[in-house]
Amino acid sequence: MIWGVVILFTCLVLGFPIYLGLLAGGLYILVIAYHIPVDMVVIGLYDGVAKFTLLAVPYFLLAGALMENSSISRRLVDCTVPWLVRVRGGFPIAGIIANEIFGAISGSSAAATATIGRVMFPEITKTNGERFALGLLTSAGALAIIMPPSINMILFATATNVSIGALFLAGVVPAAILGGCLAVYIFLVSPRPDVSQRFDLKVAVHKTIQGLSALSFPIVILGGIYTGIFTPTEAGAFSAVYAFLLPAVLYRELGWKQIVSSIKDTTRLSAQIFILIASSTVFSQALTVARVPDMLVPLVGDLGQFWFLVILNLVLLIVGCFFDPTSAVLVLAPVVAPIANALGIDLLHLGIVFTINLAIGMFTPPFGLNLFVMQSIFKKRLEEIARAIPPFFGVFLVALVIITYFPQLYLWLPRIWLGHTGQ
Repeated sequence: MIWGVVILFTCLVLGFPIYLGLLAGGLYILVIAYHIPVDMVVIGLYDGVAKFTLLAVPYFLLAGALMENSSISRRLVDCTVPWLVRVRGGFPIAGIIANEIFGAISGSSAAATATIGRVMFPEITKTNGERFALGLLTSAGALAIIMPPSINMILFATATNVSIGALFLAGVVPAAILGGCLAVYIFLVSPRPDVSQRFDLKVAVHKTIQGLSALSFPIVILGGIYTGIFTPTEAGAFSAVYAFLLPAVLYRELGWKQIVSSIKDTTRLSAQIFILIASSTVFSQALTVARVPDMLVPLVGDLGQFWFLVILNLVLLIVGCFFDPTSAVLVLAPVVAPIANALGIDLLHLGIVFTINLAIGMFTPPFGLNLFVMQSIFKKRLEEIARAIPPFFGVFLVALVIITYFPQLYLWLPRIWLGHTGQ
């Protein structure tokens, strides 16, 4: 088993794609060490991706790509800003709200960072400075994979056989806690609003009415899932159709060039994710055959929940700095879930901890994807963006501690709504 892990890390050090390292390590453990027939490994590859729930992933990716090529993000911001013009830090707080709403539509952090960043960067720079704007918009994009429906939550639920609907419900309050912590920090460090700016109720109501078609988007999607009208996969399909019809038919701003570009981006990202899912399934099966989870349970069983969660958070924060969330979830979740079960930790609680830690990794140097998205959009040096991150990293850590050690703040929702009883 050790040689399989060595092969994985050797491939990563040599610069091979992550999926090749996972597949090579998994094949060594299964075929060489445990003499599993190769045809069984191939079946495992297929079974890893042949799941109905995973169809939601390309649908939500397509919705995010279509939104990135339309004015939906601008309309979301325009709905929010007029209500906050007299609030200290109103423009940045509007950016937080827009990221939460965007995440409730697409579940894509990179798409949220790109679209909301383009819209909000000039205004936040005017009120709070360029460094603040870079740090806020790079980190706030991570809210999009915390606010349900989240692609990372779908992958975690698939890897651990947890209800996707229950995990989505459990994620609503943590997303609000993170948004609230960021809003408090913004309020404390922002200058007072310009006295020349006055709140105009008519303008605020008018802008809200203009943006109702975009604002209703997450309400319909999440409401449909939580009321049982459609499954998360069907919600993803609805999201993609809505994200196409809204700008193409109602706003008349989506041409064939943008549509083809969105489909190309979605196809590329979906292929990357699904090949990672297949190879990660093989590697996870190899670890299960090697009884790695069973060996780890007695090693960490004496730690108790508190110290186990401390170690888990530290490991996930470090992993998030170097691995993309998809790989981290698919490799680590099947290994950690049995240990959490043995310690009496609800798997919904575990899923939220995974999601938030890996969302933090999206904007953490050296390989946080949001850093590179901001760099490509605004042509800033990576070091300049990285120096703007620490204050917001600290805010996320405060929220992470609250969410990690007070799960009762959010587990009540799936328990009441769906009758979830834990484990």
